[in-house]
Amino acid sequence: MSMTPTDGAGISGPGWLRLLYHLVGSPKTPTELAALERKHLSEVSRTLRSMRDSGLVEYVNTGSRERYYRATEEGYIIFRRSFR
Repeated sequence: MSMTPTDGAGISGPGWLRLLYHLVGSPKTPTELAALERKHLSEVSRTLRSMRDSGLVEYVNTGSRERYYRATEEGYIIFRRSFR
């Protein structure tokens, strides 16, 4: 798996790692993440899609209309390795 889940369509560089940081603690919606990172919702959504495709995040079924994301075990491992 690549350490950079985006291919230029969304947040690249260390930005996806910051999103992962927010998702390791607790599930969040794309809207919450966009506000935390001061990014456009579309940019965050594209990055989350790429991170999901890379196996770093997954949906959480909360019964809400909003889609919540959380870090997967793989995402958590990548996150921890990045901050050794």
